[in-house]
Order: sequence, then C-alpha cells, then structure tokens
Amino acid sequence: MNIAELKDKLSEINQMGYVVSLRKGNTGIGYTLETLLGLEENNLKTPDFGDLELKSHRNGVNNRVTMFTFNRGVWKVKPREVIEKYGYIDTNGRPSLYCTANSKPNNQGFLAKVEQGAVRLYHLDGSLIAEWPGERLIDRFKNKMPALLIVNADTRINSDRKEEFWFNEAYLLTKPDEENLLDLIKKDIIIVDVRMHLRENRVVRNHGTGFRIDERFWNLCFGKREKLI
Repeated sequence: MNIAELKDKLSEINQMGYVVSLRKGNTGIGYTLETLLGLEENNLKTPDFGDLELKSHRNGVNNRVTMFTFNRGVWKVKPREVIEKYGYIDTNGRPSLYCTANSKPNNQGFLAKVEQGAVRLYHLDGSLIAEWPGERLIDRFKNKMPALLIVNADTRINSDRKEEFWFNEAYLLTKPDEENLLDLIKKDIIIVDVRMHLRENRVVRNHGTGFRIDERFWNLCFGKREKLI
C-alpha cells in the first residue's frame, strides 16, 4: 500500500462515520482501525517508508504510550540487586520494581537525568543505576519508528452500550527528530518506565524499560507532519 492508497483508504473510513468497536476495552480502537485497513497486527508497509508504525488515539483521552524499550548493556547495578535493594513485594507476593522515572524523584527514590549526552537513572542515595547513551537511544527510536501514522477518533457509547469510533483525523509523521529526543526527556515529555520483578527461582523477569510519551506530543518527535484526512 503506497501513501496515496493509504490516504484514499483512510478517507473511505472517515466517510463511514461512527463504527462499532470490534473489540472491548482499550485496545478496541487499534484493532478496529487495523481491521478496517485490512491489516494484521500492525503490519503496515509502504514503498516510501517500509514498516510504518500505526497509532490510534481517542480524542480527549491523554495516555502515555511506549515509543520503544531498551535494556541491553545499560545497567550499572545488576537488575536483581536493584529489585532486592529498592523494590517492594507486589500483590502476587513477588519482589518487584515497577515505576516511572523523570527529573523529579519518584516514590521509590529514582530519577532520570540527561547528562553529557546520555540518560542516566539515579537513586537518591547517589547510586547510578543505569545509563543509556544518547546516540543508542536515537538509533533505537529511528529503527523502531522511521515513520508514524497517527489516527485520531471521536468516540461515543451507543444504545447497546458499545463503543463507537469516528476516525476523523490522520497525520503522517516522518523524519525522526534526533536532536529533540534528549530534550524531550529532559523536559519530562518522554519518561522512563522500569518494569521488572523476580520469579520464584530469583531470576529477573524484565518486561523492558520503556521510553513513553503522552500521545499529544508525538509531533514533537518528528521533523515533518503531513495531514492525510
């Protein structure tokens, strides 16, 4: 599917007006859009950009979404030691550490700083927990998301108490803005999510440290924006 075909397809979907969600819950909007586009599991490809990341957004709802995850070679303290020293026992009885870090210390005492071209995760006790070199973060972002199609929708609940979507706005974002990425982390527009726990055998289960952004600010990550509908 090229960009012209994609634009025509999105226009057709827009002209359908409100459509009933094909799945309950938060993932209903993405699943419904992918189905209408004839996609399976977000495998949208174009000759211009190759893999094209697809994101859908309910108008008036501001959620943080994961841009990418990055763990390899970043830990200055072993994750198991981090969980044992700074974590807590979760509702499943497991030693865990799930928290969001930005420039201000969180409840677990972690904070993220941009220093010398890198993102560093510190604890208030002075320990450097992890470090992500800026150039590696930028490469990860560019490889994960060379282009982004974001589709916005108005929502409502119909008489059958089912959610409906009207996909009425779509933007193609291209040219990842590598110079701006670290600045967005510094401004807490992009935050760091630590997500890991210990299994019964004391092996770390790491779901991937996520770099997450408020859906409203996707356009700040790219140098070019084109409106498709």
